[in-house]
Amino acid sequence: MHWVCSDGDTRGGNAHSVTRDSTFPAIPASRRRVLVLHSDPPVPCLYTFELGLRKLGHDVVTVGPKSGFLSSEAWQGLLGPRTFFVAAPDEHIDDIFARIGGPPDWVFYLRPHEAFLPRGLATCPVPTVAWFEDEFKYADAYHHLSYYFDLVGTAYEEIQEGFAERGHDNWVCFNYFTASWLEPEDDIAFGGRSIDVSFVGHSDPRTTRLRRLELEKLSRLAAEGINVEIREGPYLRDMMRVYAQSKIVYQHSGQGPPNLTYRVGEAMTAGAMVLAKRPNRVGGLVEPLIDGEHIVYYDEFSEAADLIRHYLEDDDARLKIAEAGHKYVREDVPWLSQVHSFLEQHVYTIGGDFRERRAERLRRFGVDARTERIDRAWFFGVSGAPMEQVRNEIEAIDGWREDVEARALRAAAGSPEYDADVEFALSGEPSHLLGYSNHAVRLFMMRQTVGANAAIEALQAAVDRLAHAPPDALPSSVEGLTALSDMRLREEITRAYVDLSPDDRRVRLLAVLLAQLYRCIGILLFEAGRWSQAFDWLARALGIVTDDGYAYAYLARCKKQLGEDQEAVRLFRRAVALEPDFVEATSELAELLLKSGAHAKAAHLLEQARWSYTTADAARMGILIGLGAAHIRGGAAGKARAVLTQALEELDTGAIDMGSWKITRASDAIPEDQGERTRSAIQTLLDQVGE
Repeated sequence: MHWVCSDGDTRGGNAHSVTRDSTFPAIPASRRRVLVLHSDPPVPCLYTFELGLRKLGHDVVTVGPKSGFLSSEAWQGLLGPRTFFVAAPDEHIDDIFARIGGPPDWVFYLRPHEAFLPRGLATCPVPTVAWFEDEFKYADAYHHLSYYFDLVGTAYEEIQEGFAERGHDNWVCFNYFTASWLEPEDDIAFGGRSIDVSFVGHSDPRTTRLRRLELEKLSRLAAEGINVEIREGPYLRDMMRVYAQSKIVYQHSGQGPPNLTYRVGEAMTAGAMVLAKRPNRVGGLVEPLIDGEHIVYYDEFSEAADLIRHYLEDDDARLKIAEAGHKYVREDVPWLSQVHSFLEQHVYTIGGDFRERRAERLRRFGVDARTERIDRAWFFGVSGAPMEQVRNEIEAIDGWREDVEARALRAAAGSPEYDADVEFALSGEPSHLLGYSNHAVRLFMMRQTVGANAAIEALQAAVDRLAHAPPDALPSSVEGLTALSDMRLREEITRAYVDLSPDDRRVRLLAVLLAQLYRCIGILLFEAGRWSQAFDWLARALGIVTDDGYAYAYLARCKKQLGEDQEAVRLFRRAVALEPDFVEATSELAELLLKSGAHAKAAHLLEQARWSYTTADAARMGILIGLGAAHIRGGAAGKARAVLTQALEELDTGAIDMGSWKITRASDAIPEDQGERTRSAIQTLLDQVGE
């Protein structure tokens, strides 16, 4: 049997020993051996549980996919002794048991970044526990996955309550965001730090929109001389080095409503004061986290900016909070005690009737062999699996060729028989509404190949079908893998699962699909030069998804083409306010402001973008060149020369100098011919300054 014994095998030993921590009670004999379903290397925040199991004395074997998310080098010296076996994405749980020497006492599924979900969970003979993470991002898939597990943990009360309200009796809230197993390499020095405020984490403008909007504002504080460091990554030790040099660490949840994230515990462990958007709720904590004592909350960003200024001035107050936060995570509620609390409160108490409860839950949700394959295909589809894996699940359904939902899902997964699958799905009874929408969006995305006429015909047919959908249309007709013309709309889909009841969810999903179709038609009409009609269709889309800045930008372009520049300016301002890093709209707005003689307003807009848009690419060059031109028109020759010189330096060096670090340009970010045109444009403006 291939178990890592807590006081035995120490192969590959390094920073963490598997010697059992004797300060905790003995493990119940019925829960000692654990099969962890995870990846190699692991997901850093979920590794808390795996490492904790070993240090508490569990015998652990880990099985799962090899991961490319972080390199093995990044983990060097951090992973404790680990027995790991590579598994196929859909390997059967019984086969995994056979490979490790027999059934464990329980299974702990820690969702890796890779698509991995063993078969056979519905009939697993031992208790199954899951921690998914990204509950707000993948809420749709989790609504069709979590009922296979006997226990699902989440750090968010609203997630637990939302699932409970919809009949899921297996979710528990246990907030482990301060359980950081990572430690700084050196002793903590609370004073003498060089970074005023930092943020480390994902900040994609379309998948973490609200976070990125606030990070834009945070970055602009650098104009006041505040040393702001915003990093996409780094990870593990490199991240801790940033935190260990930071006076303040800024935190904002990237998905869903304001919530605290795992970065809080890591920053506190490194001795920084944490400033966070006030969470809606903080439940499931072992001990309360007190605002003003362990952490500092803000409501609006203007308050955050004032708090940053205040705590940079008042060292004593900042250091007191940083030290209290550090004590909270290292002494009051250390990470291992939190893992133990989760196990003791929830895992060790799973009753002997878990199989009966699981079977009853699956019956309640109408899960049979067909539904299980549909659920798995859905999960693989949103988890980034190869589409072949999605199709494999569909094609394992008995009678799938006569199944409307299965054929529509197969088409959405890039079927090699796409036309036949679509024709069957759209002509079946009842016809599949999501299939109509997906097909139309697919043709819209391929309009350069299939032609605008074919795309708009499909879009209008889909609009007609969805707009006249019967009120009793099945939820499955609008739920599933959704083709998106813009990932920005993914937020709307998951929000429907988090916030709404099943009936209200169906209505909202139908409306969001219609909004996407309206938006696509509006863009096609704009491209055809039919600006008034395009405006009407785009306005209909905004009547449903009211905060879509990209749709507002197209409205602005319509007004610009119709000669209504002032209305275009208003709409562009709305677009820029709603979407982070929206450099296209920023540049178009600046152009209109310059055209109207509002040179100072254009310069202010572009100056803000200069501080906040720090991707080393052609768009960054456009901002700097536009800012130089705005200063020239406004008569500020010195400012123009400075920013144009900076543009030339960034073009030559391929990097943005951020003071304490540099952002390097990707080799293909600016093609050679475009680079020469950019250089010529910069030089022309510099010549104007000289004249």
